[in-house]
Amino acid sequence: MVRAVDVLSGVLSGTRAEPSRRVIASRALLAIEQWLFPMHEELVLAENADAAAQKATDEQWVDDAAVRQWVTEMLAEHASSYNEHHDVWEDDQEYVDRTDHPVWGLLELSPFSRRLRLLQGATAKTAVSLGSDLGVGAHQIGHWVTGRSRPGERDREALARILGVHPAWLHASRDEQPDVQLYRFQYCPCEQPSTTTRLGMGREEPSWYDSPAEQDAAVQWCDGCGQSWLKDSAGWLLPLPPGEEPTPSGARLSDVGHSVAHSSMSLDEVWPRALWQPSGGKKGHARTAYRIPDLLTQEPQVLPVRPAAAHVSVPEPVWEARAEDRVAANAEWCRMCRSLVGAPVTAVGGQWVLLHRSEPGRDLSTWTYPAEKDALHAGAHLAMTYLQLDDGPLDRVALDLFTGQAHTQVIARFLELHPETCQFEIAELVPKRADQF
Repeated sequence: MVRAVDVLSGVLSGTRAEPSRRVIASRALLAIEQWLFPMHEELVLAENADAAAQKATDEQWVDDAAVRQWVTEMLAEHASSYNEHHDVWEDDQEYVDRTDHPVWGLLELSPFSRRLRLLQGATAKTAVSLGSDLGVGAHQIGHWVTGRSRPGERDREALARILGVHPAWLHASRDEQPDVQLYRFQYCPCEQPSTTTRLGMGREEPSWYDSPAEQDAAVQWCDGCGQSWLKDSAGWLLPLPPGEEPTPSGARLSDVGHSVAHSSMSLDEVWPRALWQPSGGKKGHARTAYRIPDLLTQEPQVLPVRPAAAHVSVPEPVWEARAEDRVAANAEWCRMCRSLVGAPVTAVGGQWVLLHRSEPGRDLSTWTYPAEKDALHAGAHLAMTYLQLDDGPLDRVALDLFTGQAHTQVIARFLELHPETCQFEIAELVPKRADQF
C-alpha cells in the first residue's frame, strides 16, 4: 500500500489530469480499495476507482500533499457508501473507520517516510538489522518510517551509505518532494532497452475496455524487458502499474499483431520492474533483496519541463489517385510520406501489393508500393481515415500509434474497434507485381 501511494504521488504530482495518468491512477487506487473494502465485488471496486480517476482535476494533483488529500477524501466518501451498502455499523468488525484502519495512516506518510520504507523493503532489511547497521535501536527506525520524527544529517548520510543510494536522495530538502524520477522516463531504464511495441490496452471491442481513459491510452511494451508503459501528452513514459493485463506474446514483441497473453503482478513487488532487479544472492525467509538501480546511486536530477505534443489533424484523403499522388498529397503533414516522395518505383508502381476493400460490396482493389512498409503505411492511412470519418475526431490511440510508425498496429486498432467491418479490410499483403494478378 505504501508503494501504491508512492506510485500515485510520483506519477500524478504536478501534472495534468490526462488519459494516461487517469489509467495509472485508477489501477493504483484499485489496489488500495481492494485492501480497504474486501466485501465489495472487484467490478464495483474497479468502477469506483475509475470514476474517481475520471473526476480528478488538475488542482487535486498539483503536488504530493494535494494527491494524498484527494485520495483521502475519495476513500472516505467510498467508505461511507461501503458501510451503508453492506449495512455494517461502528460496532461491527467489517466496519471501515478511518480512525483505526491503517490505510489512513499510510496516506499521511511524507515522501521521505515512503522513500525510506521502500528502500528498506527493497534491500530486505528489517528494522532491527537496519538499526544495528546504523547503531540505533529498531524503535528509532520505526519513528522515521512512520513520520514521528526525522533523522539528522549524519544519520541521513549513514542511511544512504547502508542502503546504497546517493546521499542527496535522503537529504532533508527532498523530504516533501515525491520521487518523480522513478516514474517518468524518456526511454525504458532496463538493462537492455531496445525498441517498443505500441498497442492499445489489448481489448478486442470497445465495450471490453475498463474505462474511457483506457480506450484513449496506447501502451508501449519494451522489447528488452517486457515492461509496459503509457506515454503522456508531453512524451514521458509512465510505467503501467502491475495487474492482470494483456501482454504481447511471441519471440519478439515488435512482431505481434493481435496476439496477446495475460500476466499478473502485484504492487507488493518492487516496481517498476524495468528499474529493479533481484540481487541474485541468497534470499531471506520471505524477503527478496533487489539491486539498487544506477539512477539512485547518482545525484537526483530535476526532470525538464516537456511541452505537450502538438495536435495533429489528419486531412481528407486523396481518392482516385495513383500511389505517388497520394504520397505527395500526404507529404504536407506525414513525415514518412515526405521521405517517400521521389522514391524509385517500377513501371507498375512497385513490388508490394495491398489488397483491400474500401466500400461495402466493392471488389478487391490492388495498390502497389516500392516496399512492404510503404504498403502498410498506406493501409494505416486508410484505417485512420475511416476512424476519423466514422467516429468524428480521430481515434487518439490510432494517431499515437501512427505517429510512432507502428502501421500494423494502426490497422489492428481499426479492426479492434470495428470487428464486423466490411468497409475497410486488409485481405492480403503480397510481394508480387500488379501485372501478376
